[in-house]
Amino acid sequence: MPNFEYRKVQLAGVWDHTRSMLLGPKTYENVKGYQVVTPLVRFDGGSTVLVNRGFVSSEALKNLNVLTKETGPVQLVGLLRASQAQNTFTPENQPEKGEWYWADVPAMAEYAGGEARGVQPVYIEAIFGEQ
Repeated sequence: MPNFEYRKVQLAGVWDHTRSMLLGPKTYENVKGYQVVTPLVRFDGGSTVLVNRGFVSSEALKNLNVLTKETGPVQLVGLLRASQAQNTFTPENQPEKGEWYWADVPAMAEYAGGEARGVQPVYIEAIFGEQ
């Protein structure tokens, strides 16, 4: 099986904000926050993939609209990524509490609806500034 990690892909679809996940906590430029992972229901066949939409500060999360502001069709470019390995210091994910500490792609896909909703265990990190 070929390794597709870091392969650039183009996607189009609509966000399923009801299944967004916060991955973290993380820090970026000394600011505390989370990575926002949202399922994207693709137009070409309706399958769904997980997209890491990037970092949002804990302060910005107080305004819940930051996670749901895009409601129409979106197009994006991203990189295919694999699950992250859990290390000794990383807690177990607790999906039932909405707590995701590391990217366990199969578990995240199941949380987003799994096979029944057409969610594929595919994880993409969005690249900003490209069309």
